[in-house]
Amino acid sequence: MKGKTYACMLLLFTLTAYSLLALSCPFAGGVLPDFSQAQAAQSGTELPDHQKKRVLVLHSYHEGYQWVQDVNKGILRGLAEERFRPEKNILVKYFYMDTKRKSSSKWKQQIGRKAVATIKSWKPDVVIAADDNAQIYAVSRMVGSSYPFIFLGVNGDPRKYGLVDSLESPGHNVSGCVERERFKQSIKLLRRLDYGVDTVAVINDDGPTGRPVVERIKDKADEFDVDISGTLSTGSFRAWKRFVRAQQDESDALVVVLYNTLRDASGQHVPAKEVLNWTINNNKQPEIAFWPWIINGGVLCGEVISGYQQGHYAATLAAYVLHGQSPGQFSVGQPRRGEIRINQARAEMLGIDIPPDLKKTATMFPDIQSAQ
Repeated sequence: MKGKTYACMLLLFTLTAYSLLALSCPFAGGVLPDFSQAQAAQSGTELPDHQKKRVLVLHSYHEGYQWVQDVNKGILRGLAEERFRPEKNILVKYFYMDTKRKSSSKWKQQIGRKAVATIKSWKPDVVIAADDNAQIYAVSRMVGSSYPFIFLGVNGDPRKYGLVDSLESPGHNVSGCVERERFKQSIKLLRRLDYGVDTVAVINDDGPTGRPVVERIKDKADEFDVDISGTLSTGSFRAWKRFVRAQQDESDALVVVLYNTLRDASGQHVPAKEVLNWTINNNKQPEIAFWPWIINGGVLCGEVISGYQQGHYAATLAAYVLHGQSPGQFSVGQPRRGEIRINQARAEMLGIDIPPDLKKTATMFPDIQSAQ
């Protein structure tokens, strides 16, 4: 009798603990999740494929893109921390829209339809959709459907894409995290390296990711005590070159947003590495950028957005969806962490001395990868 009483008390304590956990978790919304999938991973038991939850990772870009690789690492790590592992209790499928290298409207529409068809045929338990084109050409077509979506890396306004009713209460079957450039922090960093920065020029390609970045910089320039000498968003490599040359005597620094969709005079895509290498060799001003691979490639510095953090944040939300919650319960968020990066080779080209404390705290890059 005592044994039965003890067992009942233990069961009651366990259920109470799980209930308190659900109520206190910032993502849980007070709903008690189903822990059977997580228990399988924790115990080391592999579920048969038909019992595994399905996670579709929908990327706007191609598999070899550094941002995509960082996002994938963050997603897998975030899922693993919630005890969802591909080798144990989930199936993970990747779909790459490749809209950096193939930027025509026709291709985006076509690949968007294919992505939607893949979702409907594979029937995932959650879709993690990365960057703006995936939202514009696929996710927006499935708002209100039975498929739950968690987005990440969105530079535009999710409300304008028709994904959510509001950032605080998304509703529907979609939520996620936005991506925002760290302009103020990057200007502060640049001023620590080069004190005479009062005026900047802003250059960008014609893809959808960079356009809202440029608009936000223009809107907040006064707030950050910096003047904008000029901005350009273009798909023409010729226009890009002309702008960089013209700004040499007009600005103190160059803000390099993105440069992935440029085309030459014959309409052929110009490799991003070639664009950046030309820019570094023809720009005599210090530069800032907002994504890590641009600093690796040769731009001077920036407090950069982390693809890993974006993926990790989205995966944490997706894990709660796998436990049975609706994306519409989660407010749209934003990872708070950035990373200071400095290209030492570019600093040497510009004759800039890096303060010793920054050498200790920043991620340093000894060479210019775009020249390799």
